[in-house]
Amino acid sequence: MIASILQLKNEHDVSDYSNSIIKSFENDVLPLRFGINSFNRDDLIQNHTTEMAKKLFNVNDNFFIICDGTYARHQKSTNNEYQRKSFSGQKKVPLCKPFTLCTTDGYIVDMLGPYLANQNDAEILKSVIEDPNSLRKFLKEGDIFVLDRGFRDVKDILGKENFRVLMPALKGKRKQLSTEESNESRFVTKIRWVVESVHGVLKQKYRLLDHKIDNKLIPKIGTYFRIASFLNNTFGKRFHSDVDTFDDIIQRMHSQKKCAEYFAAEVEENGWLRRKLPFKSVTSDDILDFPEMTERDLKILFTGSYQLAQAVSYLAEMVDKDGKLKIEYVKDQSNVLKLKVPSRHISRTAYRCFLRYKPNSVGVSGLTHYTCECANGKRTVGCCSHIAAVVYYLFHA
Repeated sequence: MIASILQLKNEHDVSDYSNSIIKSFENDVLPLRFGINSFNRDDLIQNHTTEMAKKLFNVNDNFFIICDGTYARHQKSTNNEYQRKSFSGQKKVPLCKPFTLCTTDGYIVDMLGPYLANQNDAEILKSVIEDPNSLRKFLKEGDIFVLDRGFRDVKDILGKENFRVLMPALKGKRKQLSTEESNESRFVTKIRWVVESVHGVLKQKYRLLDHKIDNKLIPKIGTYFRIASFLNNTFGKRFHSDVDTFDDIIQRMHSQKKCAEYFAAEVEENGWLRRKLPFKSVTSDDILDFPEMTERDLKILFTGSYQLAQAVSYLAEMVDKDGKLKIEYVKDQSNVLKLKVPSRHISRTAYRCFLRYKPNSVGVSGLTHYTCECANGKRTVGCCSHIAAVVYYLFHA
């Protein structure tokens, strides 16, 4: 098809030209213009570290590096040893793992690997740090790694090297994170989402990377990802979230981080979790005094726009056939609402949410307290997705 479009007489010319272009990238472009050795540290700090990251963590001169692995699916190998190492128990398919290093605005510092499917993210980063000629020589003490929970086994190693590690808290066998843990986790996820978006953009723009790759191309997978990363750096857009509400969100996140969460304790002490306690049942149509908010207010309350999109999927399971929500309120406190929100991950689980508001108020301050039974339900910086879904619905009701 390509030969026909380009009006080439010989179909093999397509393969020859493609190989020539790839070799040119490998020999002439990538060594000089992509990767750890081609970038200036100060330039990355000044021009590719977002103001969001700097102001959230009160940092100006240290380097933020976001690390994460992605997947490149390929055909089964006839080499039995490699087939065992390349089979992903999680994805249930053969694959290898390119490993991304990027800044907080999505500028890709390097694309390493690919690594084997049976190597986890912590093992990969440990090997990267131990290589004196790789990322290690680029970093200084106090630089900041932004990681997900899959890197927990390398956290102490990075700490001993005097690097700062930002990672969402681990819940373990507990039902909920503490307020402090949940708030700190929100600060991390506020800047870590970028690497997921980078992977999405690469696989959307360069479709080969998202398809099952032919076995004969496996040796070139690393090169393909590096070329795509270079092109994305050169022609792609950088990520800057919440441009219109930036200052308000920063201010609210810092102020709410200091707020103690005592509403959950009040719910427990008053017995509001008990089924037999008499509540007054109403529908969302009966709640006429809920605070008035704009969509801008919701973004500030949720500390971003992500949960606005999530709210719609939650509400699809919550509303009845007439599009109404079933709500309860405490009889002697009609401004304290109770609702059940289904879990997105476990079909038989529903979380009980409680909200207290100032009747007939305007703006974010009208929602004074909220808590949920979910893992992040005690958060005061933003709120969990279950609370967000309820607020979003009442905002439109």
